[in-house]
Amino acid sequence: MVNNVESIASVPAILNRGKDWFKSMGSEKSPGFTLYSLSGHVTSPGQYEAPLGITMRQLLDMGGGIRAGHRLKFWTPGGSSTPMLTEEHLDVPLDYEGVGAAGSMLGTKALQCFDETTCVVRAVTRWTEFYAHESCGKCTPCREGTYWLVQLLRDIEAGKGEMADLDKLNDIADNINGKSFCALGDGAAAPIFSSLKYFREEYEQHITGKGCPFDPARSTAWADDRDANGKNAHRGVNA
Repeated sequence: MVNNVESIASVPAILNRGKDWFKSMGSEKSPGFTLYSLSGHVTSPGQYEAPLGITMRQLLDMGGGIRAGHRLKFWTPGGSSTPMLTEEHLDVPLDYEGVGAAGSMLGTKALQCFDETTCVVRAVTRWTEFYAHESCGKCTPCREGTYWLVQLLRDIEAGKGEMADLDKLNDIADNINGKSFCALGDGAAAPIFSSLKYFREEYEQHITGKGCPFDPARSTAWADDRDANGKNAHRGVNA
């Protein structure tokens, strides 16, 4: 049996209060509490301990909401390897069954939040570059598939893509998903499928507009900081 630190840390409270106390929290099929890692464009990112089945809307309230002056665009329930969701999924119960029914996975419960300043194509490209780099190269679907996904995504982000590339992305991801020796291939395919499902129009804008319509600096943590004269006041990492 393999237990992570979170599981082991739960043992003393369960032994002290009993299994019925633990099962009184959470949902019917996913009882108990867990740790949710809330990060990204939120006011107060951090680790939040809460019952399984809490919603993203409730978690965001606990974290102070999306950073001031912005709105949620998309988020991942369990990190970049899980299909992204949008603001229409804010009331989905964050347990294994609820997130699964919404078309994603709870996974590591690494809830990454992105506001409207984020370019979906840029985000997915960076994630895919990571998976291509991490691929061990043992199996052909993952080794070749992640390489070609990166090439297509880079072209689209740079405004050099074609409409046919969107179907190519989907086809390559489909040839990776469920066909690699380990789950890394599935993780690489997930953001491709979900981003095309919810943000295909944004991909098309990169192609028809011959480039990315987003300013990457706007999505940074200090983009909205202003000094007394209304100019950007970059605080630096140690401020």
